Amino acid sequence: MPQWTDQQREAIYTKGQDILIAAAAGSGKTAVLVERIIQKVIDTESPVNIDELMVATFTNAAAQEMRTRVQLALDVALEENPTSDHLKKQATLLQQASISTLHSFCLDLVKRYSYKLDIDPGFRIANDLEADLLRQEVLEDLFEYWYSEENDEQVAFFDVVDRFSSDRHDQDVESIILKLNDFAMKNPWPTEWLDEIASNYELNEGITNSPWFGIIVDKVTDTLEQAKKEAEKCHAITLLPDGLIITGKLMTVT
Repeated sequence: MPQWTDQQREAIYTKGQDILIAAAAGSGKTAVLVERIIQKVIDTESPVNIDELMVATFTNAAAQEMRTRVQLALDVALEENPTSDHLKKQATLLQQASISTLHSFCLDLVKRYSYKLDIDPGFRIANDLEADLLRQEVLEDLFEYWYSEENDEQVAFFDVVDRFSSDRHDQDVESIILKLNDFAMKNPWPTEWLDEIASNYELNEGITNSPWFGIIVDKVTDTLEQAKKEAEKCHAITLLPDGLIITGKLMTVT
């Protein structure tokens, strides 16, 4: 039986409320989570079935390790109480329990209810090569549209192309768009995040109200302070008896 710390024991046995646990690497998070799952399953007052729990991990390897640990813990519980029908049931249900990455859980959920989403239940996740080809195809269609579409916003599009591409191709602009899209998609609300970022470049209220103004001022101040120190160093050298001639060599100050 592991010797749990007070904090670990609290994380394992607290019930009836939401809990959030933050712990460093190697502190026993997985062991605590496995024990919390087991305690919920073997609880004599209000036991739950293992397939009623959702356990999400970051990687498939972690999910497999979690499932294995739960299996071992169930085996130990069955050895201590071999006549328990509930524990025997859990050992069977473990194979269909939702212990996976969040992506795998969402994929299973979408496939299970595909008929309500009006999509083909036989869909699959595109591999990296297929995804890159689709992204490139969409980007080419997008650029073709903006090159041919004549409206007020086309001028802004051409301004972007002129600023961030060479006179031979616009691949640099495409690369920027793809990187920006990848970064935005890591945000829970990518569209709102992009709108907020774009608003930071609007100077309707003057440059001093821009979020970048303080950063620019700090950068310029640091540069000037460094230049001042270099100038003072040069001045100090000129006051030496030999001036810029030190140890017989001409000293160059940069």
